[in-house]
Amino acid sequence: MTVSRVCPPPLSRWRQLGCIGAALLARAAIAGALPPSALPSALPDSVQQALQAAEVPPTSVSMLVIPVDGGLPRLSHQADTVRSVASVMKLFTTGVALQALGPAFTWHTQAALGGRLRPNGTLDGPLLIRGDGDPSLTPERLALMMTRWRAAGLRDIHGDMLLDRSAFVLPDHDPSAFDEQPLKPHNAGPDALLVSYQAVTLRLRPDVARPGWAQVSMEPELSGVRLDAKVPLDEQAACRDWRESMTLDLRPDPKVNHGWTMTLKGRYPRACAERDWPVHWPGGAHQDHTERVLDMAWRRAGGVLKGQIHGLSTVGGWPANVAPWISWESPPLANVVRDINKYSNNVMARQLFLTLGREAFVATDTAPIGPMGPGTLEGARIRVARQVVQATTDAANGYSPCAADALVLDNGSGLSRTERASAACVGRWLQALWASPVMPELLASLPVSGVDGTARKMNTVAGRAHIKTGSLDGTIALAGVALGDSGHRYVVVGVVNDAKASAARPALEALLNWTVHDR
Repeated sequence: MTVSRVCPPPLSRWRQLGCIGAALLARAAIAGALPPSALPSALPDSVQQALQAAEVPPTSVSMLVIPVDGGLPRLSHQADTVRSVASVMKLFTTGVALQALGPAFTWHTQAALGGRLRPNGTLDGPLLIRGDGDPSLTPERLALMMTRWRAAGLRDIHGDMLLDRSAFVLPDHDPSAFDEQPLKPHNAGPDALLVSYQAVTLRLRPDVARPGWAQVSMEPELSGVRLDAKVPLDEQAACRDWRESMTLDLRPDPKVNHGWTMTLKGRYPRACAERDWPVHWPGGAHQDHTERVLDMAWRRAGGVLKGQIHGLSTVGGWPANVAPWISWESPPLANVVRDINKYSNNVMARQLFLTLGREAFVATDTAPIGPMGPGTLEGARIRVARQVVQATTDAANGYSPCAADALVLDNGSGLSRTERASAACVGRWLQALWASPVMPELLASLPVSGVDGTARKMNTVAGRAHIKTGSLDGTIALAGVALGDSGHRYVVVGVVNDAKASAARPALEALLNWTVHDR
């Protein structure tokens, strides 16, 4: 650190000495000899004014602005206080994944024949499907997979479709446990055979065939699920919070075995044109979304299934003497990370986190390269924490701002009551990622302020920052990299934990503005 740059000569002698002392103190903190709380903590005037307007005290806030390549922080306010940072936690999951697995890593979902495939297309036995934890298995990719099954000669399955989910070892998942809203897409749980994010999308548009009514479709189609939607158009209403005027209900259908009816009521504004409404499929006591999608997709592809779709025993699992028949590959990890960070996809982040909890192992002497072992939450927590601490530890003094309780991991998505981190830990991790070979992939995955993803409304610094945002009840946060007027880039972290946190969003935008306008 060059003191003359920090404390310019025009200052009076006493102010010059005070400035030098503060600069030396900051240098000691950066080097790890002092905690970040020892740094000067005066917030910019614009940030303080925004906090006062929101009635949020500075004690509820952590902020850090520091050059990407290290050096004296421009701002450090309660940076070592451990707080909930919501979806900013995804930076740890995606950053570790890019480093540990590599941007080109892919998942492989496999199908195998459990009997003889006859020339007429009949399979005398079950079809086995083994999930690999792919976060990105969409209906379109599923349809392509089944087209390949048909092209390879499969027409009629005279047996069951058996699903192997042993790639993940999971506790029971209650989609209503987090916020008692089981139909919200963010409440989807991980699944080694996740399809379409465990959700269905209701697509609404004015019906050209029935004037005055909305046309409602469901994608993907679920076997045994009937959509009951008689929705008139509202010719006068503006397209604002259009979902607030509609109700969605999901109930078992007594007329159909394991059937359900999804009922949509209300009026749909014509001004909305075409809109999508994603809905998590809770599946009752059993998480059967994948089974219902597979059943309907196979029948739509012209296939016949004489048996049922159900899971393989996790004890017996995939038979040792059955080789994969057809395998299909996910998009590369760099693409998946982009979807996770741009749109803050929670279930994809949870899938990736569990993948990090898997380890490759040697299966047998006859099959020396075995599949990856089962992923567990505990394994993922250990691996991510270990790598983050190693990457953020200063080589000179062995101090890491992410050590001990400064980083608390749960499911890797931030949708958790327990996941927490300090601003100093987040900031130092971003500095480590900036210096790593995967920096371009990580930066490209972050929403661009005022342009796309969850940062598209940050118009005051449009195009000047790559920012991951996060929000929960009582929490708002952002973290990323911003380009200053001077040409320097900064890591910027802002966190608010307060009952009135949502009202303090202008304070985080003021922090970004102050960071960008660094002259």
